Amino acid sequence: MEFSNCTTGTVCKDGMCVHPDEDEGAAADQDSASADQQKSSDEPADQQDTVTAQGGEDTNQDEQQVSSPVAETPAADGGSEQAQSTEENAQASSDGGGGGDEGGDSGSSGSESTSTGDNFGINCDKFKEAVTKAGDAIGQKYPAPSDSQCQSFLKGMPEGEIASAREAAMFLANIIWESDGLQAKEEYACQEMPDWCAENYKTPEDVSGQTYWGRGYIQLSWHYNYIDASEGLYGDDRLAKDTSQVAKNEDIAWAVSFWFWKDRVRSDPGVQEGNFGASINKINGGLECNGGAAADKAKKRYEMYKVILPIFAPGETPKESGCYN
Repeated sequence: MEFSNCTTGTVCKDGMCVHPDEDEGAAADQDSASADQQKSSDEPADQQDTVTAQGGEDTNQDEQQVSSPVAETPAADGGSEQAQSTEENAQASSDGGGGGDEGGDSGSSGSESTSTGDNFGINCDKFKEAVTKAGDAIGQKYPAPSDSQCQSFLKGMPEGEIASAREAAMFLANIIWESDGLQAKEEYACQEMPDWCAENYKTPEDVSGQTYWGRGYIQLSWHYNYIDASEGLYGDDRLAKDTSQVAKNEDIAWAVSFWFWKDRVRSDPGVQEGNFGASINKINGGLECNGGAAADKAKKRYEMYKVILPIFAPGETPKESGCYN
């Protein structure tokens, strides 16, 4: 579900960088098993094999999820190659609203905003500051996001049932990590090696001519996740029949990300209590939490969250627990 530190021509598998031709058979078997496991689990988690840091949740959770951009773009450790994002018309001013002050959802502190009419006081200036400072926190220079990206983010917050400024910060920190600073709406490795990725993500249910690797800011992966997201958002299977729109359409790239958060992440009690680690565990716990091979990635997510939280919810204290501690 997030970026790997692998070099061009290799992909991240179980926390290691491998050449597709060396690991293709094993990867296919593993991914197939992951998909079966995810489908049967109660709480989906991110299985993301290729791309971004590495996704996948505990074995008792849905692994699919979201695969993140990939191979040559070390989101957390090296310079990232910019993925061209298709932007829709930029509208509205960079001001998203005034400041909602106090309150909080269950488990929130008294300083947390609960008003929803103005997106808890989050506007485009704060959004852009959050993205660029999140990159600085992990040694990356992420470009300032566009007005179009900001407007889609603000518009999607109610649809994702984001209930507080703190929850918005948790969501955005994870999305920034998954998408290499909002630069990638499609796995980098799969753009370079589409045939290999198409085979790696293949299931019997796939629609002919479609591929189901990671797309959208959350890096949605696997046919069944495309189906679930499509039915959840539109009441039909349009995303499974035309997967490319998840990467090409700015609003859809955000919509599937908010859908995933609402459907698979935010209901977790730890997330509701403000434990940032719990959100990582729901997204990519198998690799980043509980002794996983990519625990260092989870810590970088938290470093980003620590700088985003005071921008969105001044006075809130970040809580790290729920993943590796």
